Amino acid sequence: METKPKSVLNNVPLGLILGIIIPFLTLIFINAEANRNLDMIQFLSKLQKFNKLSALFSLCAIPNLGLFFLFMWKNNYKTGRGVLMATIFLTILVFILKFS
Repeated sequence: METKPKSVLNNVPLGLILGIIIPFLTLIFINAEANRNLDMIQFLSKLQKFNKLSALFSLCAIPNLGLFFLFMWKNNYKTGRGVLMATIFLTILVFILKFS
């Protein structure tokens, strides 16, 4: 019986880190494309003023979906689990922002 070597990429902490970094990079990209003249703090305070911060964070979570399916496709289930956990944390943050 031949055993398959374990992948270095198959671990929950890596998935958590990527699941947090990717939405943050998406936020930076959206800020750079939407408002070239505002820095990040001004951009976020402007969105908070119009109660659109939760919508922005929801959009930032979308790339995690692709990342999750990529790890599932590559059979890195633990890393996919970490990405899913980070997405759930982000979803909880969106609910807190939306209903507070």
